[in-house]
Amino acid sequence: MTRTQALRLAALPCAVLLAGCAAYSARPLPEQSDLAARPADVKVEVKSLRLPDLKPHAYDPSQGLDMTDVAILAVVNNPGLHTARSEARAALVQSFAAGLLPGPQFTYGHDRPVGTNPPGTVTGKNLGLDYDLGPLFTSGAEQAAAEAQARQADLDLLWAEWQVAQQARVLFVQCGTDRAELKLLGDLKQAMQERYTAEQAALKSGDLALDNLSAELAALQDVQTRADTMARQENDDCVSLVGFLGLAPGTSLDLLPPDPVADIPASEIDGALAKLPGRRPDLVALQYGYQAQDEEVRRTVLAQFPSIGVGFDRASDTTDIHSVGFRVSLNFPFIFGGARQVHAAEASRDALWQAYQQRLDETQVEVRQSAADLALLQAELATLDASAGDAEAMGKSAAAAFARGDLTAPAYYDLSIASLNRRLEGLDLGSQVQQMHLALATLLGLPPEDLQHPVDETSP
Repeated sequence: MTRTQALRLAALPCAVLLAGCAAYSARPLPEQSDLAARPADVKVEVKSLRLPDLKPHAYDPSQGLDMTDVAILAVVNNPGLHTARSEARAALVQSFAAGLLPGPQFTYGHDRPVGTNPPGTVTGKNLGLDYDLGPLFTSGAEQAAAEAQARQADLDLLWAEWQVAQQARVLFVQCGTDRAELKLLGDLKQAMQERYTAEQAALKSGDLALDNLSAELAALQDVQTRADTMARQENDDCVSLVGFLGLAPGTSLDLLPPDPVADIPASEIDGALAKLPGRRPDLVALQYGYQAQDEEVRRTVLAQFPSIGVGFDRASDTTDIHSVGFRVSLNFPFIFGGARQVHAAEASRDALWQAYQQRLDETQVEVRQSAADLALLQAELATLDASAGDAEAMGKSAAAAFARGDLTAPAYYDLSIASLNRRLEGLDLGSQVQQMHLALATLLGLPPEDLQHPVDETSP
């Protein structure tokens, strides 16, 4: 074999290896924010979303945003979910790489004589091809573990999407409630300010006693302080919602009133709890994580067996004698702690088993506690609503009595503040009922029929 022929022969596997390589492409870091200025600037494909309780829905920000619109926008545009999706894609690529078998090893040797040599001395050459058969025995377990890990990553992403949707709805309720309470305080403050201005004029003309004006001023200052506090809270909650939706600071949101809360019957809660391990994303994700670790246990068991390597050689020495060789190598991993690796993998599997049991137990407690809290809040709200008519009639009677002079100013302002507090309490209770209902529905994963998944998330 001439030197040129040897170089060509060595170049062939190099060309094959290079054909399977990927090229490098740079991706510079961004230099500015990419937050959308308006909800309408965000491209939304509702059919691609994987949210519970998402039935056919027309997303149109120009008509205002309802609770479902906000959940959709959050899942599509939340900055944290953008990162989570990238990490899930990376896990999928890594799972594909884990399923690849190692390639063969090619060797080439070149022995060129130096110094004084006898006649007929030539350059020696050696070509070798080796392959380790050991990974063939464990590749099935490695591939199964990688596939389970990929599904776990996707389900973790799905659970994150559910939680983002829930948090967006919660912020929607909080921002809307703050605005409603701020409007109540603002309307009362404006009415009291107008009355106070008129009474100042009456005091100057001698038609009003100073005590009445002092009571009006104290009530006005109290309402003003509460309105200022509520304005700050409304700003904090609504700004949090804007940021959570991935929108630029200062974006104005036209929020529509939330839909009434539908009751979740106890029988539905019991049925959902019984089926929960097979449908709530985080629980199914833990099952796939446990399956992946179980495959790791199986891999470590298989890896204890002797690993076999085979190789072929074609060589020529400096005396121009040619030969073809074959070799077999054996590795005995069980001699050097293979059993310890199995025990370590089993310990990790036991820890995952316990973590899954803990999540099941915590879910039962969380669901039962949330259901009980929701029932209590609904009962409080119902009691408050039942007396709404009497409270409204009492307020009108007090206003009429004050106008006739049958009710003193301090007493009338006390009744006005009490009426305001009652209405604010109703808004707070309604907000708490909405938020608790959202938390319970997310814990139960209701309903599962509307979900669309990119992979089969059936329990392993």
